[in-house]
Amino acid sequence: MDYVPELKATVAAIGREYKRLAAWFRAFPEADWKKPTCCTEWNAAKVVGHLAMGGAFFASSVRNALKGSQALPLGAKDQPDFMRIREEMAQEIAELSPAALVERFELNTGDVYGLFSTLKPEDFDRPTWHRRGTFPVRRLVVSRLNELLLHEWDIRNEAERPMTQEPLPLAAGNLRQHFQLFYEMDPVPGLAGTFAFRLTDGKRWAMRVEDKKAVDLGPGDHKADAAFSATGSDMLLLSTGRGSVEGRRKEGRFRVEGDEAKASAIIPKLFFPL
Repeated sequence: MDYVPELKATVAAIGREYKRLAAWFRAFPEADWKKPTCCTEWNAAKVVGHLAMGGAFFASSVRNALKGSQALPLGAKDQPDFMRIREEMAQEIAELSPAALVERFELNTGDVYGLFSTLKPEDFDRPTWHRRGTFPVRRLVVSRLNELLLHEWDIRNEAERPMTQEPLPLAAGNLRQHFQLFYEMDPVPGLAGTFAFRLTDGKRWAMRVEDKKAVDLGPGDHKADAAFSATGSDMLLLSTGRGSVEGRRKEGRFRVEGDEAKASAIIPKLFFPL
């Protein structure tokens, strides 16, 4: 499946969004940095520190991939060492002055954006290390845009407020890649079926799962064993554990049609906290 047009559009959106967010962050009164967010254990400074750390993490992973290496990023020796480095870096950045914090966010995100901008079509499928498993580089591109949009939503701390950013339709459509990759990370033994995803305000696509593999059937309407419908905002929020599928079903904001047993089997594999 050729994802290059969507990936190039995603890279361009990252460039616009990180600059917009940096300008927004610079306008924060000092008290706003200590305000709670939808990331319940983090205030705004810690969310932005996490975003800045993520830029360094992703840039290191992609540079390794471009050298044909799946070495751990940031010079880590093993996964526990990586997690230690990750947490310490994010905390160190979060404790900077507001001006220095925004500068580090802009520097790290600008670095990974610049790196993404140099990728050739064949580079997007190079394997790279991630704490959840081996993913193609394109997964990091998709994730970086998601993180910018989702963490802005977290900082605004209005849990019932939908996401409304300009690149939301692109990010929600990128779930076509996200769901395939994450399903294969932890497949349901014995599950076989076709699952359709219908954004009520955007794209539609389907995925076939069988023998622990997932195949993207492409955009458009497809005959499916089960179909999931929601707005792009709700689908993206739920895919990262921001809200419960069951709760949104009760509210009529997430609809399931078709084989309930198959739907119930796959939902926990696609909608969980990241």
